[in-house]
Amino acid sequence: METITKYKAFDGREFIDADECAKYEAVSERIINTVAQLGEQPELPGCGFANGDGYLQHEEETFMRVRNGLCEIAYEISPHRWFKETIEKGLEAHESWAGRIISEIGNRSLDKAWHRIACTDSQFREWGQPYYASHPEQAKQVRLN
Repeated sequence: METITKYKAFDGREFIDADECAKYEAVSERIINTVAQLGEQPELPGCGFANGDGYLQHEEETFMRVRNGLCEIAYEISPHRWFKETIEKGLEAHESWAGRIISEIGNRSLDKAWHRIACTDSQFREWGQPYYASHPEQAKQVRLN
């Protein structure tokens, strides 16, 4: 019989090395602190926010700081050129450039944070799901912040 020791990060991801788990949690904390600059998402009855019952309006400077900050953290984890290009090209770079790689990195905090970027349209309105960022006319035009 062999004894196996595992370490579980706060989000449930498991590691066999305590240092790797601690590093993962430290990076995740940076991600959470970065996306916190966008504020809390509203909790509307019946999943209203996710179902298009309004949007959060962000300032361009804040949104871009968060977007670029997440790309910088992602680049530290997985140095892919698309992260740098997303920062350099600004809004010309579709969120899917970075999102494609982020989905493969395996950091749940980063994936969850980038989802908020994917839910934001060109007017810096954050919707409850990416569909409404592409089709805002199909959602309620109610500012929730």
